[in-house]
Amino acid sequence: MIRSILIFFFIIVVYYAVKTVVRSAINASRQDKQRSRLPGEEMVLDPECHTYVVKDRAVSRRIKGKLCFFCSENCAMHYEEKNRV
Repeated sequence: MIRSILIFFFIIVVYYAVKTVVRSAINASRQDKQRSRLPGEEMVLDPECHTYVVKDRAVSRRIKGKLCFFCSENCAMHYEEKNRV
């Protein structure tokens, strides 16, 4: 009888521990998704060095009618030189 009660309490404790861990993981995942949707945090790909840059901090140039974003002035100059008509 006492053994059954101890097993029951053990199962309850394990259940709540697992439930807490799962909830924490779900909440962390939701917070990550919300952070990625924050305004001003859009990422753009630098066509010269292929790194991602926050759009608000990127250097922009209009090349052949297309707006391009770069991680630095140096990458923008190199890309412009390669794509001159």
